[in-house]
Amino acid sequence: MPAAEHHDDGARTLAGLGEAGVLRLIGRELAVVEERRPWPEGSVGIGDDAALLPVSPGGTLVSTDSMAEGHDWLPTWPAGVRTRGFDVGWKAAAQNLSDINAMGGVPTALVMALTGPRRTEAAWIAGVARGLATALLRLGADECRVAGGDLGGADRAGLAVTVLGRPGAHGVLRRTMGEQDLAAVRSEGGAVVHAGSAPGWAAAGLALLLTDRAELEERWHALAPQDRPGPRELVRAVRAQLRPRPPLGAGPAGAGALACGMDVSDGLGRDADRLAAANGVQLWADEAWVAEAAAPLRRLGRLLDIAPEEWVLGGGEDYGLLAVLRPGHGVPPGFRVIGAVPSSGRVPAGHRLLGEAGWDHFA
Repeated sequence: MPAAEHHDDGARTLAGLGEAGVLRLIGRELAVVEERRPWPEGSVGIGDDAALLPVSPGGTLVSTDSMAEGHDWLPTWPAGVRTRGFDVGWKAAAQNLSDINAMGGVPTALVMALTGPRRTEAAWIAGVARGLATALLRLGADECRVAGGDLGGADRAGLAVTVLGRPGAHGVLRRTMGEQDLAAVRSEGGAVVHAGSAPGWAAAGLALLLTDRAELEERWHALAPQDRPGPRELVRAVRAQLRPRPPLGAGPAGAGALACGMDVSDGLGRDADRLAAANGVQLWADEAWVAEAAAPLRRLGRLLDIAPEEWVLGGGEDYGLLAVLRPGHGVPPGFRVIGAVPSSGRVPAGHRLLGEAGWDHFA
């Protein structure tokens, strides 16, 4: 990813800038979004006590997520990688945009609440705003504007983001199937489809970040040369964890052909289990697809002594879109078949049941 534009904010802190100064700093970084996407006439964006947004004819989708230092990221990971404000802003935007996409929606507005200690460097805060704005521009959230937010003090940094959206042309995509779709899937069976980056890379990146740098180097040198992951694999994994890329547009474009769906935030297995439970069916993964998805992760798995299939099926934060295809419909662009929903009483050959392995915030 090209380096973000750098602004010299020196060693200034939140305490030194004060609230008004921090707001100006954030506004400067977010201006690029407003310049490219002016608000519709009659709307009110940043600057007043509240935003005034146009109402979507089909209703408004709302998603919110929070990230907290020490839980969702570390200032410096054991592997020696520092978390930049840019990374936090990007990821906070991406995970909320993913939820709107998974509902078959189009993101239209974003608000954020940012907290941190008085000693937090202004450059880090500017990076958060820059990362958020860059994610909107580069991930394809073409209608999404920043409508405002809040600042607050805290012992540790935190960022909460709420994204609003409108239903796409094919309506809202839900986790639960409609009665006709469910009856057809139970009778005829169905296909499990997925859009987005191959699952497992973000989990591999997290495993790398959480491993002590000295241990990583020792493990790397202990491997045979042909078994050592190269720089591209290492960078790809870490970047997948810090800057995920949800397949925005896949949800609204494919919703007409999908019976149900959800984003993969907590792991393919756990989220498939949720989708299955919501509909009283089973989701099975094609063993050939699992092997294909795991193959590029094989050397990273050897480095960390983890079977790459565990990352593919149990790792989270790739933010792909998992769905069940409506019987009789073709696979939408951007999706591929990765498994099956068997008709009642059948077990598909060459498949494994997708269980509930994955991320749990409170485990």
